[in-house]
Amino acid sequence: MRLGREGGVELLALTDHDGTAGFPEAAAAAAGEGGPRVLCGIEVSSNVGEVHILGYGIDRERPCFVERVADLHRRRRERVGRMVEKLRGLKMEILLEEVSACCAGVIGRPHIADALCRKGIVSNRGEAFGRWLGEGRPGYVPSMGPSPGEAIAIIREAGGFAVLAHPDTVDDLAVVGDWVRLGLEGLEAHYPTYPPATVKRFSELAAGHGLLVTGGSDCHGPGTSRNNSLGVSVPDAVAARFLERLSRCG
Repeated sequence: MRLGREGGVELLALTDHDGTAGFPEAAAAAAGEGGPRVLCGIEVSSNVGEVHILGYGIDRERPCFVERVADLHRRRRERVGRMVEKLRGLKMEILLEEVSACCAGVIGRPHIADALCRKGIVSNRGEAFGRWLGEGRPGYVPSMGPSPGEAIAIIREAGGFAVLAHPDTVDDLAVVGDWVRLGLEGLEAHYPTYPPATVKRFSELAAGHGLLVTGGSDCHGPGTSRNNSLGVSVPDAVAARFLERLSRCG
């Protein structure tokens, strides 16, 4: 929140993977003169590659949403447990409790990587993913998350609207039409690594499906491989349409 304030970010959505537990702290940190407006969001990790569905305008206290998030956490913990067992089968002395000790929030592969770093098995997260935890590596277990359609439903049940994050991770963009029919409402066309031609291509894709265009920095914070600058600029019309849709949530 401090970095957002210092960087002149006007609207900041906290969209942690599969959880919203950090929102109260974020809102408190952003309170006061000059702080960015903070939204409670979520980024649901689907079971299809790196397909992630962003949720904006959600009511994090709705009982159905609380139940769904608890199930996402259960699935994540089961996956991490299976990966730990695979690593133990490769003669690595690592325990699920040690991975949990590296995690202050929603557990995932980065926390396995941190545990491996602490034990001196790897030197950093990049090496952990490259050698052991990435897709096709010896310790990998496929995602146990929901389907993209289920992710969209989780967000809609919480009163929010669903947006496809970083669409370049989708192998066949023809499936976007299927997700639109399931309730997808937006597409993240403005992204830090996208050149103008890519922004144009995804903006046109969104227009073809009648979707909102959104933008996000996808900053994961200090100590990660995605500690990029907070904030991404979008055209006024894009921001206005997003805010109008946000005003109808609930």
